[in-house]
Amino acid sequence: MLYSHVTLLMLRVVDVVTKTTVQQSARMQVAEIAGEIQIGVLLPLHVQIAGSESCGKIWEQYGIQRTEIALKTIREINEELPFRLGMSIRDSCWTDRISMEQTIAFLKEGVTQCSCCQTPGCNKKSAPVVAVVGPGKSSATIAVQNLLQVFRIPQIGYSATTPDLSDKEQFGYFLRVVPSDVWQAQAINQLLHYYNWTYIAVVYSAGAYGEKGFESLERHVSAKNSRVCIAFSQKIKTLADVSEYRKVLLSLASQKTRPQVVVCFCEGQAVRKFFTVQRDLAKQMNKFQRFQWIGSDGWADRNDVIEGLEDEAAGGFSIRIHAPKIPGFRKYYTSLHPDNNTLNPWFREFWQERFKCVFAVSKEDKNNEKIKICTGNENLDVDFKEDPKLSQVINSIKVVAYGLRNMYQDRCRDNSTLCTEMLSRNGTLLYNYLLNVTFRDQFDQAIYFDRNGDPPAWYDILNYVGFANPDQPYVEIGAYRSMNENGKENKEELNMTDIKNVMFYSKTSELPVSVCSKPCETGQRQRDTVSCCWICENCLGNQIVSADIKTCLNCTLGSWPNAYRNECLLIPHETIEWSGMGPIVALVFATLGILTTILTIIIFLKHNSTPVVKSTTRELSYIILLGIIFCYAITFAVLAKPSGISCFISRVIPPISFSIVYSAILTKTNRIARILAGSKKRILTKKPRFLSTFSQVIITWILVGIQCVIVAACVMKEWPDAAFVSAFLPRRMVLECNAETTAFLIPFFWDFFLISLCTLYAFKTRNLPENFNEAKFIGFTMYCTLVVFIAFLVLHVGTSYKALVMSFSCSISATVALVLLFFPKIYIIILHPERNVRASYTTTKLIRCHFGNSQGTYDSTKQGQHLSSKTTRTSMQSGSVSKSSSTGGTTGIGNDENAIAGGGKLSRAFSITRHRGGKGVQMEEDVQQLLQACLRYQDEKMQANAANLLLEEPEDEVSALIAGSIQNSVRTVLSTVGPKRVPHTVVRAPNHTATATAKSHPKVQQTSPRREPEDNDGFEQSSSSTSTAHYGHLIPSEVSATSFHCPSPPYSSSDPRYSSSTPVSPQLPDIPNDDKLAEMSVRELNHMLQGHNREFVSQLKQKRRTLKNRHYALNCRVRRIQTQLQMEADNVVLKEKLRQMHTFLLDLQARIQFYEPAFALPELSIPQFSYLPQTSTHPSCSSTITSVPLAPIPLHSLPLQPLHTHNLNIIHQEHSY
Repeated sequence: MLYSHVTLLMLRVVDVVTKTTVQQSARMQVAEIAGEIQIGVLLPLHVQIAGSESCGKIWEQYGIQRTEIALKTIREINEELPFRLGMSIRDSCWTDRISMEQTIAFLKEGVTQCSCCQTPGCNKKSAPVVAVVGPGKSSATIAVQNLLQVFRIPQIGYSATTPDLSDKEQFGYFLRVVPSDVWQAQAINQLLHYYNWTYIAVVYSAGAYGEKGFESLERHVSAKNSRVCIAFSQKIKTLADVSEYRKVLLSLASQKTRPQVVVCFCEGQAVRKFFTVQRDLAKQMNKFQRFQWIGSDGWADRNDVIEGLEDEAAGGFSIRIHAPKIPGFRKYYTSLHPDNNTLNPWFREFWQERFKCVFAVSKEDKNNEKIKICTGNENLDVDFKEDPKLSQVINSIKVVAYGLRNMYQDRCRDNSTLCTEMLSRNGTLLYNYLLNVTFRDQFDQAIYFDRNGDPPAWYDILNYVGFANPDQPYVEIGAYRSMNENGKENKEELNMTDIKNVMFYSKTSELPVSVCSKPCETGQRQRDTVSCCWICENCLGNQIVSADIKTCLNCTLGSWPNAYRNECLLIPHETIEWSGMGPIVALVFATLGILTTILTIIIFLKHNSTPVVKSTTRELSYIILLGIIFCYAITFAVLAKPSGISCFISRVIPPISFSIVYSAILTKTNRIARILAGSKKRILTKKPRFLSTFSQVIITWILVGIQCVIVAACVMKEWPDAAFVSAFLPRRMVLECNAETTAFLIPFFWDFFLISLCTLYAFKTRNLPENFNEAKFIGFTMYCTLVVFIAFLVLHVGTSYKALVMSFSCSISATVALVLLFFPKIYIIILHPERNVRASYTTTKLIRCHFGNSQGTYDSTKQGQHLSSKTTRTSMQSGSVSKSSSTGGTTGIGNDENAIAGGGKLSRAFSITRHRGGKGVQMEEDVQQLLQACLRYQDEKMQANAANLLLEEPEDEVSALIAGSIQNSVRTVLSTVGPKRVPHTVVRAPNHTATATAKSHPKVQQTSPRREPEDNDGFEQSSSSTSTAHYGHLIPSEVSATSFHCPSPPYSSSDPRYSSSTPVSPQLPDIPNDDKLAEMSVRELNHMLQGHNREFVSQLKQKRRTLKNRHYALNCRVRRIQTQLQMEADNVVLKEKLRQMHTFLLDLQARIQFYEPAFALPELSIPQFSYLPQTSTHPSCSSTITSVPLAPIPLHSLPLQPLHTHNLNIIHQEHSY
């Protein structure tokens, strides 16, 4: 009921509108073929007038040619149909309004059953229109469909491509034989990707065709897999003025980043206007550059679009719906003329427009020569250009015809006339039959429809070459098709067939570039900035680039990107290979070091008892060598394949090895420094402790034990194990022992502390000469080690190759210690064994004067009487080597040239003698130098600051006493070594100075310091008595044993110099004199001072302490000098005795040689003995005397006592007899 009311209302509207439009338009004509079933066709026979909705001049290709092919097709197809199909063709003028008017006319004739027709001379009733074909314009098609679907009349489009018409909810009775612009947009998108035009501009016509086409293209280029970006887009009306088109191109050319490619989703007239504006701008602006145009099927291969603008269109691309040329149409079309083509009411108008002539001339124009009269014999073949969409018009008419045939065959059987009338009223049934039509056209193209009424897509890619190929200006270079195989999803395919002959806008084959930014390189991502532009940013080394090239993705730990940076690959694990150059050098270095150290140990063990080995403190040396071997062995642990065991060893052994080496060196240098420091003290109150070898070894291992505790704590804090080196991650998976910087380096700070102390002690003892030159080598070792150690700490923190740094640091440190500490010893042992004697490893006279006696003082408290004999031997040895240290060799007693020539064996025995000078003079010089050195040393000590020793009084008397004692001793020594050959009894002048001094100080022999050890007197008496007993016949008679006592300083209470300077108060008790005050005990003094003020008590106690310290210091000083003088005197006496014996032997040998020819006596053998005592070292003077054998003498015996002159005479008389 509702439908009928709506229908009546629509008919009323149609009637009113029809009457109005028909009366206003005199050009509304119809080309009609009558039939049982009538279809309507809307074709653009006239061009739309710009700026209006009116019809313009006749349109040959889109109008006349399509009308003729439609009439021809309907005549041909009626031969196949079981009924007669009629057709009514109306002009749409390519406008929406006129298309609506013509559609209403179709409805009025069919629905209202009007008896009149619009064509002049038509007086019969028209059949209702069952379907409408056209119009060609998309917007006009939508307008017509909106009207036809109300009356359920199917509509078939042959040129409308807008995607909106695929919506069946809005346009339920529409289907078409051309693909949707969705497929055209996809074809353009693939063409852009093919040429890598990623930065484009889009201009499109206003209306459904242009707007929907742009939306489709925008949707395609915005897909994830698309690389194309639209930088500029602008909509424009097809009928707009040229100035509007000019603004669009100027705006496009002024872009900061100018796109070179322009896609025009426009109708043909809009494309032509763009070409016109581009030509004008190129003429007006010298720097204006043409664009690379890509047109839609609105341009296709139409000649009217580019006519006169061939240069602007050259190199452009266009999309054309696949529509091959109709064979035979050109012949059929050119055979038409106005006389034989009366069915087409627009043909005579076309003929006049085509040939610029007229068929009838008005009376006013008869005499006008410019007016050309049409003869009808003009040739249409001249400049013939076939419309590309004729096949689509044919296919659309066939679809309707085949659909009606199928429905007729299914519905109509007996009464065909009544059936045809029923078919014309059921549009829904007819639409369903049209959707199911399937056939192949004359070009073998499959025609079928999907559920939206759209056929498969097939586009031709055209390249306009213009005048380069006048016969075929549009060259087909490729095709785009979508295929549906067995109901599967559509597949898209772009096939470029003729790419070699392609021409671009520059009229060359050089491919233009249309990109905002150049493509990023491998490993770079795109970061978008402005529209369609980007900045290339490098991804990290462990990142790959995502598929959209806009994201950097991290590879997981243990993997790394491939060369193309699009995939992560697993990384093989790496360890330190021993085949590398660095490890090979480190291993060879360590191996040679270990072998050298073992060889050093073997040499030391073989020469373990020699002086050069003993002088190095053998036990500590072997400990150092053990630590050096461990240092070299570290290389094998740290370069081994990382595992739990190897990592534990490489963590524990290095710091302990260093501590073993430097703890032993520290102990040695500390011992030397303590001995040296003790020798410089003027008051030796107690003996230095822990100087024995056992103590030194214990101290060394205690220091090593501290390092072991530190290492154990650090290992417990972080257990060593294999791990990947973070410095190489994530690129390389290098497996090394994990070592946290803190836990690993803390033990080395203890080693650094030991090295620093060693360096300090080595610097303090750097000037010790001769055997103590080892201190200099220790100093050099520590300086080098300190540099290596600091470099190791820095490199370990700052480098990735920690294993190699560790191995080289340990090996270099070990090599420095081995070379500087042990190679000099090995050099002497192997190459200079003559220097491997004890004399070469003793201290000089100056060092003995410096602290040798003090050492003897320390030892005297323990050794007692045993030191008397050692003191005697040491005194004899001191004189024999007086020059050995300074000259580098042993200076013996010179031989006479004749004696050497006369006796070969005796000359060999004294081959070490180098001086021929006088023996007495030489020995005097030696003794004088020794005494002068000691005197200078003691003078310096005597002039030292008295405050340091709590001596507040002058020392003139003490100095005089000591000077007198020294002078007496010197006279005694010089008298024993005088030029007399037989000094049996030496008589010296009395020492008046000493006597006078002794008389002025009567208490020197009575008072002694209270702090003197109990056995000091015994030691002095023993030493003196021993010397007197052995060499009493050589000691001067004036020199007695008491002269060697350590005299006490003279103190007298009556002497104003020693009296108290503090005034005595009458209230105070009697103050004792200085001697009594010094002898009082603390208890007695406290008892005496009870009840007195604190200040007075303090002053008196301080005075007592000062007196006791002064007595002790002066006593020790005098005693030290006297002991030294006694030893030097003993040496001089022994040397003189040996000189006399040597002289006797020489004389005796000369006599024997003189008497041998006369008596022919058998050779007498003399027992071989040493004219010097055996090697001995005095505890107070580290001098060494080496025995020198004498040549055999032909005598049966030698007296033990020295032979004097009268003995020699007796022997001489016996041999003469």
